[in-house]
Amino acid sequence: MSGTLRFDRRSIPAELSDIGQWPTADDSGLDADARSLLARRIQAMTLFVDGSTSLRAIGRETGLRINDLYRLFERCITRHEDGRIYGCRALLPWLHTQPYERSATVKASGAGGASGAFAQLLQRYPDIAQWIERKVAARSRPHATLEEVPRQIWRLHAGFLAQCRQAGIPAHEYPFNQKHLGERSLARHVKRLAGRRFAAAARAAGAQQIDHACQADLANVRKPATYPYEVVEFDGHKLDVRLTLRIDDPFGFETLLVLHRIWILLLLDVASRAVIGYAISPGREYNRDDVAQALRSALMPHRSRETMIPALRVRQGGGFPSEIIPETAWACWSTLRFDAARAHFANATLERLTTIVGCATDNGPLGEKNERAFVERFFDQLASHFAHRLPATTGRDPRSVERALSEVGGDTSLMMTLDELEDVIDVVLANYNGEPHTGLGGRTPLEAVHFRLAQREGLLRTLPEARRSALCLLQEARIVTIRGNVARGVRPHVNFEYVRYDNGLLSGMTGLIGQQLRVYFNVKDLRHLHAFFMNGAELGVLTAARPWCFTPHSLRIRQEIFSLIRQRKLAWREGEDPVGAWFAWKKEQARQHARDANDLARMLTDRAKAHTTAQGTAGAMEAPPSAPNVVRLPTPVPAREEPVPWLTKIITY
Repeated sequence: MSGTLRFDRRSIPAELSDIGQWPTADDSGLDADARSLLARRIQAMTLFVDGSTSLRAIGRETGLRINDLYRLFERCITRHEDGRIYGCRALLPWLHTQPYERSATVKASGAGGASGAFAQLLQRYPDIAQWIERKVAARSRPHATLEEVPRQIWRLHAGFLAQCRQAGIPAHEYPFNQKHLGERSLARHVKRLAGRRFAAAARAAGAQQIDHACQADLANVRKPATYPYEVVEFDGHKLDVRLTLRIDDPFGFETLLVLHRIWILLLLDVASRAVIGYAISPGREYNRDDVAQALRSALMPHRSRETMIPALRVRQGGGFPSEIIPETAWACWSTLRFDAARAHFANATLERLTTIVGCATDNGPLGEKNERAFVERFFDQLASHFAHRLPATTGRDPRSVERALSEVGGDTSLMMTLDELEDVIDVVLANYNGEPHTGLGGRTPLEAVHFRLAQREGLLRTLPEARRSALCLLQEARIVTIRGNVARGVRPHVNFEYVRYDNGLLSGMTGLIGQQLRVYFNVKDLRHLHAFFMNGAELGVLTAARPWCFTPHSLRIRQEIFSLIRQRKLAWREGEDPVGAWFAWKKEQARQHARDANDLARMLTDRAKAHTTAQGTAGAMEAPPSAPNVVRLPTPVPAREEPVPWLTKIITY
């Protein structure tokens, strides 16, 4: 900067000419002499950047030499480690703005000091400095390749010495002429590099969660939601409880299988704190199809479950907004907040969501709970007041007291069943919406929705009638080709996931052979496809060929069935139901493997929801009446009239 000024203060940029915008200095901790020197320096810099006072006059008034004025100005505009200039901080007495630079040769250990030797080495050999920076950065980032990460300083020091030998440093020079071979200086340098960025330093130290950075720009700060469905938060939560899956054979004998993982996916309105929709997903992880199921549940009017537990019922004033308040049926939200988990939203899913619902999406950083504070707080309360009070809860960790007190041993009959959990969750969420909240002025979430809708009547946006029968479009579309052969008498049809599909209209239209269709499907029930031509015109609902049209089954189940067929682990006779054969095979495997029990739980859950989902997503996708020879899976056990022992322990909040 001094080389460009040439003693001409008119060349000072406008952003530097206002000393009031410089970082300031506090003189309250200085003695009288240092405070006086700082005041004279600040006065000198103020006159210097103003340019209206001559240098000689500044020197006479402040007692500083002309050369000192330029030297102090250079110190003030030097860039600090925080990214700003030093400003008035550089005028503090005895403050160094530049690190010490050694010029003398480093002597052998014990013959003299070696201050600045390590910095001198890195300045002479920049390749070594870059190698150290790469190794330090590798300690805090995920690795896609198999490589060793030198987290211990002694391992990094060995590589550092190898780099020095490779650079041609002789044995009589630094660092080889020192007792510890520069290890302590390397450790200080590594610590300084790792501490430059907090997120990287925290990950290297093993932090599981990192607080989000401060947003100083007020334009980027989120505005509070003041109207229902203005902002909706979405997330998934693993319930800390072990369950049993009850399977009944045609002879009435009961089998109980243990499940270890179940997820609840939930959408919560920020303005009213009301739960507007949810989905339950048994299994190790949930996927984007489960997410689409939760979105549909929030858009469609909620239907209360017919519980298997006679004593279980929704409290007075509870329920879901779409069930209690007619205006909120098919209501659309304006903004959807979600985290960066891979299972949540692919780009295609986001595009369909914004097209159908007409909402903006706010993808917060992964693992940042404060970005979705309301839904995360709800999950914390759900765990404390519900999941951790159930029998056979696993608690927050293996050492939690809830896990020890709720251990049932080998008596699986003391655990909840999956059907019972679904009934209880539906009632717990409905009761939550009828519970008074201090943050809502003592109102319940449902009362808050009523109150705010009454204040601004007519501002709630609902899904158009034409869109309500097309919620299947939230799923990913597949492109298929119409097959057929006139000469061989093969009627037009499409092949989807190894199974032929057609309907009365398609099978009689020869001219469609070779054309492409865009098909949508319910991943919980793959018996039917909703077909559209490539120009957007609807063809209708295609039905799977026998015997795949009998039993509801998901996409994942069909893929697994054909995988087992290729492995020669599964087979069925002509006329039998392949899904029933898979069910029997899984039931046998589930006695030894928990993952197979989870697969059965997911199938039974999907089967229970298949008919409801078909009604909500496409009215034309109703399942046809069953044929007399249909092979059906066992139905759930009827409602029990005797009291449930664990039910008295649950207190909904």
